[in-house]
Amino acid sequence: MKKFTAILLAVVMLFAMVPFTVSAADDADVATMWVCAEKSKNTGIWHIFLYFENLTDSTIKVGKYDLEAYDTVSVGCFGTEGPRGGGVYYNLESDLTHYGSLIGRSTDLDAEELENVSKKIKSVNRWDPIFNCYYFAAKAWNAGADKSLPFLIFPGFAKFFIQMNGGRSNPFELFVDKPVYKQTEL
Repeated sequence: MKKFTAILLAVVMLFAMVPFTVSAADDADVATMWVCAEKSKNTGIWHIFLYFENLTDSTIKVGKYDLEAYDTVSVGCFGTEGPRGGGVYYNLESDLTHYGSLIGRSTDLDAEELENVSKKIKSVNRWDPIFNCYYFAAKAWNAGADKSLPFLIFPGFAKFFIQMNGGRSNPFELFVDKPVYKQTEL
């Protein structure tokens, strides 16, 4: 009996030393987030915004917006160009066909990172010359990305920073016909 107990104890100790792996499901990527810079064909002014792609087969929340499975949404902060006044809009960049060159840089987000980004998006409801489109995008980007953006006032400077840190020209097709929502209406 002593031999049996010793063998059993040895087997238990052997299994106790084997590391157990924790499921990575919680760390699985649920969305790709892009920080994008676009120059208006009409005014020559740069606009900075975020663009999200749902990587899952279920609906996820981006700010206050319900993003369907495998769908995309743009999120940006507007002043006078906003159709219903200044503030945060969903899909407005997708609706504006007067923008020209697009430069973007992406990062993948897990559920916790997306929740942090969404909190930052929901915390902004206005635009002004200091807290403008770039400030909004950098604040939300920095809540979930591995490499942060500096808080610059001028969106044109952000374009160069995005390019210098792995940004690509025209990384996806943006102009799709989707309903536009103002954050305060959701």
